[in-house]
Amino acid sequence: MKFLNVLILILSLSLFTEEITYKEGDSFQSTKSRSLVLYEYKADASRVNIALRFAFNVEEFMEYAAVDSRDIYKVRKGDTFVITESLYDGDIFRVTLTSKKTNNDKYFILSKDLKIKALHSILLKT
Repeated sequence: MKFLNVLILILSLSLFTEEITYKEGDSFQSTKSRSLVLYEYKADASRVNIALRFAFNVEEFMEYAAVDSRDIYKVRKGDTFVITESLYDGDIFRVTLTSKKTNNDKYFILSKDLKIKALHSILLKT
């Protein structure tokens, strides 16, 4: 009987969960400083994504997914960016930083990082 109750609960939860999809043109604003990282190079974002996907242990993760700190941008409070391109079936996105706080405005972000609570989606008025 317990098994049946648990099965019904799991099925009902899986029916009501929906996958959040992001598309080109979606805009986001950060509400916290240094809670999100943008990668300058697609290869860096790809390596970190692969390391996270295959769940290496800490030692292997640090060796494989190490990124030079000069090649990342830690998003500050109030920074805004817009998704310009989807790569690798939506695992990585190319974004344009619109707040102009750095010399470079093209970066890459992992899709899992878009789901953090320190980001709010902005509706653009056309």
